[in-house]
Amino acid sequence: MTFKPSIAFRAKAKAGEAMVEAFFKKNGKQLGVNLHTHQGPPRISWAKIGSDKKETLVLIHGFGDRKESFYFISEFLKDKLNLIIPDLPGFGNSGMDPQLVYSLDNYTDWFGRFIEQTGLDSFHLAGCSMGGAIAVKLAAQFPSKIKSLSLVDPAGFYLPGKHSVYDEALAGSNIFHINSPGDFETLQSRIFKKSPPLPACVREYMILKAIGDRQWFAKIFDELMDMESIKSGTISLEQASLNHLCKDMTMPVMLFWGRHDSLLPWETAPFVNELFPRSQVHIFDEYGHAPHLEGPRKLAERMLDFIRDEKI
Repeated sequence: MTFKPSIAFRAKAKAGEAMVEAFFKKNGKQLGVNLHTHQGPPRISWAKIGSDKKETLVLIHGFGDRKESFYFISEFLKDKLNLIIPDLPGFGNSGMDPQLVYSLDNYTDWFGRFIEQTGLDSFHLAGCSMGGAIAVKLAAQFPSKIKSLSLVDPAGFYLPGKHSVYDEALAGSNIFHINSPGDFETLQSRIFKKSPPLPACVREYMILKAIGDRQWFAKIFDELMDMESIKSGTISLEQASLNHLCKDMTMPVMLFWGRHDSLLPWETAPFVNELFPRSQVHIFDEYGHAPHLEGPRKLAERMLDFIRDEKI
């Protein structure tokens, strides 16, 4: 049964929305963010931080997220790298188009055009969760453009015999399908080792937004995973995974994973590490699925060390 918020709950949520947007606007100003729009199709809203005199890092966010979630880590990256941070189509300010099919192949094509039309020629690439899966597909499509690949708790890989969010979805339980405040709290506990403290009004805004987006998220999740084909037995989870792409990756790859990730098990990292020709692994013992939010400074330092050590 879907939660029915009171008038007071909605009013506080509205105040929370204003607080969140004001916070990100202030953060963006402090970081020197320049906002742009790639008309597409589909439309992609994106942020740029830094000048053109340094090497560039493109950051791709995860499912249900927005580009502003990378503002925290950007504080520790911006002095060394130019940063390009897009909103994935279907999320953030890139808009929702029910006529589009949000498959992994389509995301790769959309970002391929974005890369070409924004003049990105040679750059480092990082992706978190769903953004990691997209980053892997982009690296396979544009190997000569991507200097290094940083994957943070990336989606898309399959570790045989290890339970993940994919198995849950196939069993009929989608953690992103939020119907109540309790569902939201469960999701938070699954994403973070320690859920960040939030003002009550911000939490209420996030709850209402998650409930309002649940059908939209279900559409994207199913299309991204090609759940119809998997459920029908046309393909298996392993066949739908990115495992087979790893062997052809020639750029250096760094796998960052939170040991307390309950969506995508950390044991996937050493397994996938063996599939890539040039890769390393770093496990964060203190974090869950979102190291870029739980420990932005530590992740930034490790990411910069990786990029610097490769001397690319």
